[in-house]
Amino acid sequence: MSELKPLPHFVQSPLLRSVPGVYHAFLGVDPVEGRGRRERLREVFSLAAETIGTLKQVHSTSALSFEPGDGDVPGGWRREGDALWTERPGTGVGVHTADCVPILLAHRKIPVAAAIHAGWRGLAAGIVEETVRILAARFGDAAVGGIVAVAGPCARGCCYEVGEESAEALHGLPGEASLLRKGKAPGKWTADLQGIALAALQGAGIPAGQTEAAGPCTICSPLFHSFRREKSTTARQLSFLYIRDVSTSGIDGGSFLG
Repeated sequence: MSELKPLPHFVQSPLLRSVPGVYHAFLGVDPVEGRGRRERLREVFSLAAETIGTLKQVHSTSALSFEPGDGDVPGGWRREGDALWTERPGTGVGVHTADCVPILLAHRKIPVAAAIHAGWRGLAAGIVEETVRILAARFGDAAVGGIVAVAGPCARGCCYEVGEESAEALHGLPGEASLLRKGKAPGKWTADLQGIALAALQGAGIPAGQTEAAGPCTICSPLFHSFRREKSTTARQLSFLYIRDVSTSGIDGGSFLG
């Protein structure tokens, strides 16, 4: 009998767990050294990596619809962008982060899942609003009121310090007045990316009661990768949202992942 491997650290959102037909995780540090993303999805979540679409993230406002080949496949990413959505049962979408905000969106009645990678550049440029706009164009403006959106573990105001360029770009965004504050050093500001992301989601029309923060500050917590803390350009964590295919057998997202 093979020895059971320890699970990677991950957090979930009670709000997303309440949405039928989807399951999700905001992954963190994996205690199993050398276990890659493909193995992690297969061993821990019983998912084929090819079914979870991801993009080469470039801090843009490009929000794309999932296509076969967007999954984590040998040879690297096929397309560039910073948001991906799917309405196909048996597929999911994800983003990789290490201080930027991973945002997962689902709908209470429509089988759709979206994932957004939002750093300060993306938040300032409007990646959140663009993703919601595209979903509204596809499913109707009224559908926005049924979206549930969660901002996961990322750099928070307790630790995240930015310079004048970043602060200038974030000035004027929803919630900026309370979430972007002058730092102790001249020319420095503290920014709560998670709070700014939630304000952007609400500003795009998603009801406040259907948005939620999940997970700690990545710079504070050793359970999540942080570029600021680790100075690594390769250590990142996957956050994903998957639409269950009820016609096939598999893990029950409501009981384990939600």
